[in-house]
Amino acid sequence: MANTLQRQPGKLITENFIFEGAVGSLHEPQHPGRDVLSSQDLQLHISQLLQTSLELEKILHLFHSEVQQHLAVDSLGYRNEDNCIVLDYGSSRQHSCHYSLQINSSRLGDLILTRSKPFNGHELTFIEALISSLVCPIRNALLYKEAVSAALKDSLTQIGNRAALETALEREVSLAKRHQHPFSLLVLDIDFFKQINDKYGHSAGDVVIAGLARTLSECCRETDTCYRYGGEEFVLLLNQTNSNGCLQIAERIRSSVAETIFAHEELTMKITVSIGAATLQSQDKTFELFNRADKAMYKAKRQGRNIVVSTES
Repeated sequence: MANTLQRQPGKLITENFIFEGAVGSLHEPQHPGRDVLSSQDLQLHISQLLQTSLELEKILHLFHSEVQQHLAVDSLGYRNEDNCIVLDYGSSRQHSCHYSLQINSSRLGDLILTRSKPFNGHELTFIEALISSLVCPIRNALLYKEAVSAALKDSLTQIGNRAALETALEREVSLAKRHQHPFSLLVLDIDFFKQINDKYGHSAGDVVIAGLARTLSECCRETDTCYRYGGEEFVLLLNQTNSNGCLQIAERIRSSVAETIFAHEELTMKITVSIGAATLQSQDKTFELFNRADKAMYKAKRQGRNIVVSTES
């Protein structure tokens, strides 16, 4: 990492880092007895501190806390549009300094510090020195976040996988019970899917599965989430949805899938799905809710397929 900064209009450049920002009083440490560190020692201290975590929220919280020990700031904000991340620490004030963080060609987001009076040039130089210690930890945290997200995503359909479902279902059932909100679950399975693989090949089967995931996502509301449980089986979590609403959504999905044409090379294919529906009861545990919907789906298979069966009916 370069030891000097080269100023350009609106931009500060180091050998490895780019800070695009605006200009906007150093004071003694706020805690009596705290050692006063040199700028270089402080950079090293903060760098070592930030490397203790790969959680973006914790890294920014630690950075904000450290900055407040040496500089009068009221808030720190972080924005990353590419990853839909918005984080704020403290109370925003009138005057701000704003930095766009970047390593080589990789954008890492924007950092905003605010307070009630303008920042001077001496303070901005100090801030920029500290930001040099923040850039790499942010980059590592974003890479970690991306890796965790990829581990919870089905590679074929780009929706959540079974591991993601298990985590989300535990969370949503807990929230529904705590706030006494209705919550429902759908389990659906493609009818006669083996025949598609046997007749047209597994690549055609993959096209059907990926296409079905898109259809399900289009049928879902913004508050609903869709997961590939495994093979040709999918699960939908329906927040704030009672048994009647659950059946309406399930029937809309069933009819929409039956009308969809899936194209692969010169082939056109149509499929149907069997759907099991269950609504959370006060005594339900997470696995009990899922098992009831799963059993209802198999009942739909036995009753002729391409239908919706609810555990409430």
